[in-house]
Amino acid sequence: MAIQKEKNYQIRLKEIHDPEVLMNEVKTYIKDEKALADIQRAYDFAKEKHGEQKRANGDPYIYHPLTTAYFLAQYKMGPTTIIAGLLHDVIEDTPIKPGEITEAFGEEVNMLVEAVTKVSYFAKDNRQQLKATYLRRLYLSMAQDIRVMIIKICDRLHNMLTIGNLPEYKQKIIAKETLDTYSTIAHRIGMNGAKSALEELSFQVLEPKEAKKIGKLLEEQRKERIVEVNQIITDLNEFLNDEKHIEIKAIFGREKSIYSVYRKMMYGKTFDEINDILAIRIIAKNVDDCYKILGFIHQKYIPIPGRFKDYIATPKNNLYQSLHTTVSNKNGMIFEVQIRTEEMDEYAEMGAAAHWRYKENDNSSAAQKQQEIDDKLDIFKRIISMNNDETDAANLEKDLQEDIFTSTIYVLTPNGNVLTLPYGSTVLDFAYRIHSEVGEKAIGARINGVFSPLNTVIHSGEVIEVKTSPTQTPNLNWLKIAKTSSARNKIRKWLAANMNSDSETQNKKDKEEATLVKGKGQVISYINSENIRNKRRSEKETLELLKKDGYQSLEDIYLEIANGKIKVEDAVEKYFVDLTVDKDDALLDQINKGDEWAPDINNDLIVDGISNMKVEIANCCLPIPYEEVVGYVTKGNGIKVHLPNCTNVQSEEDKKRLVSVRWNKNYIQNKNYVTKVRFVSNDRPNLLYDITKVLSSLHAAIISASANTNEKTFTSTGVVKLKVHNSDQLRQIITAMKSIPGVLEVDRVIEEPNNK
Repeated sequence: MAIQKEKNYQIRLKEIHDPEVLMNEVKTYIKDEKALADIQRAYDFAKEKHGEQKRANGDPYIYHPLTTAYFLAQYKMGPTTIIAGLLHDVIEDTPIKPGEITEAFGEEVNMLVEAVTKVSYFAKDNRQQLKATYLRRLYLSMAQDIRVMIIKICDRLHNMLTIGNLPEYKQKIIAKETLDTYSTIAHRIGMNGAKSALEELSFQVLEPKEAKKIGKLLEEQRKERIVEVNQIITDLNEFLNDEKHIEIKAIFGREKSIYSVYRKMMYGKTFDEINDILAIRIIAKNVDDCYKILGFIHQKYIPIPGRFKDYIATPKNNLYQSLHTTVSNKNGMIFEVQIRTEEMDEYAEMGAAAHWRYKENDNSSAAQKQQEIDDKLDIFKRIISMNNDETDAANLEKDLQEDIFTSTIYVLTPNGNVLTLPYGSTVLDFAYRIHSEVGEKAIGARINGVFSPLNTVIHSGEVIEVKTSPTQTPNLNWLKIAKTSSARNKIRKWLAANMNSDSETQNKKDKEEATLVKGKGQVISYINSENIRNKRRSEKETLELLKKDGYQSLEDIYLEIANGKIKVEDAVEKYFVDLTVDKDDALLDQINKGDEWAPDINNDLIVDGISNMKVEIANCCLPIPYEEVVGYVTKGNGIKVHLPNCTNVQSEEDKKRLVSVRWNKNYIQNKNYVTKVRFVSNDRPNLLYDITKVLSSLHAAIISASANTNEKTFTSTGVVKLKVHNSDQLRQIITAMKSIPGVLEVDRVIEEPNNK
């Protein structure tokens, strides 16, 4: 597709059986004869130890470590890393003696091989039982030496390349693990070439029909795109070559991968609606030229508003730097242009692996290199910090996925440092991201010069200056404000260390309130258990009786009951109920005879025939405006409003207690109402994220969302609890959810509680 060929940083995915292929690759950048001899010796050592072992397809096992090392060589890893790649399975799979690797190849190689062995996991059968422990080891090993992760990624690439040798059910399990864990980590450490390869290979296994369909769509239009791209590149060459002071290293086209197109379609776009199937990449000599080229591009083509991103000034948190702009040519063709230097392009494809590339006469220690990459990729300190916070293994996985391996924003401190946080983070998260002590004293922040409270959601590109106070301390409400697991863990830790929940430390008011609640709860519980709610006196009647006996308020009797000075049954029968009255029958009579409720009444629903009665929406069917509804006169708990088809009001006895109700339009027009929606979907990554994104676009306030996966059918079933204005909006939401890729069913939830 390119007129000027792209420099190939992406690894060539092929299985090799001949060590000479590995050695030829290594010799392209390692000239030291001793290092080359050590690599050859490591291959001979691994071949001897693996002996007659076979892979699932019957091939000699040595092909696997040989191919892993070949991939590492394409990343131009040093001799130590390549040797560790050749030996990475000998401890687990061969009868090697302790100390053999150290004696033959040194302590550093032994350390890497042992670290890779400790995080070996996917070959086990009891995956779910080992998963939490495995992930902790994986993340911590990555934080201690990134080469362990680079070896594991190359190991995983070969396993995915040859996954067809396994039974189909195992293929799907391993592919899902690869997509969820390895491709995510590869992306987070900037190894985008490996990330794309892992995604494509996993997607081919998990969704073969979708992969084939999208591949066919790409192929059908590829010839046309090649013609168009070549013309664009020709035009750009002519246009930019006129600027003699700008040096262009290369211009080429890149087509989106099948999985990338699928991800776009998951957000509700059709194939024809995806404008950035292709991208033009321009490799410039230096950063200044990148910005000059951007200016020329915007002169020649029409920039699409809101589609320019400057990742040079604010790099992504995986070392990625580039200028992105989306433009349209005179024929209306929309395409993306990426502008970067050669070094940026190398890091874009290789990420952390580029930092570990072999250099002749480089005397830097492994610790120095790890520290250098740690300074650029801030995830390692955060991983170790999470581990030091004594987060259990299962929660460590959740915290890492939420805080590190998720969509991120890039914000700046007043001195120009760029910090990365998960999408949706608040000022409080930012404060804790700077330092725990800053977070604990934070009272707000100036965002682009404007003071904002702690719960303000921050966005990419903002300059944030935290404001603190020496008297400020964390409180329980902060756990609701903080969105990152890291900040919440630190808040919990502070609260545990500084707040004593024993009753001795509660003040008198707290104790009294707790006692009042206890006494009131005893009264309500007794009335409900005896089923005498329909015989309750009004509050005014109860107070009159209490005052005759010397009590001044309801609180006084509640305290007496809670402290055991009067039995709850005696208090209820004397003050709270009249056992000689049945108010349900009286209420029904009043409704049947009464006048119409005034239209300006401050209630959601108007009940024909009564003007002073508690009316509530039933929790079972959760009706919303302007659905047809009926009122059910409960036994002592007012009127509950149901949908006419609700199973809780269908018996003949129930129907005798139904009354006419209607929505009070003057009162409800600006209110939101709770409802629940159930969905069934094919299991896939980011399902809940896509659902919440659609709901947010329709201005539905999400209260909660959950989903459970059926490992046998690879489907997810979930419920979203949300607030909507009316039934029209709910119908729109259900229709939109049904259009989300992979969603099979969407319907309203109607539950069956124990009472009406």
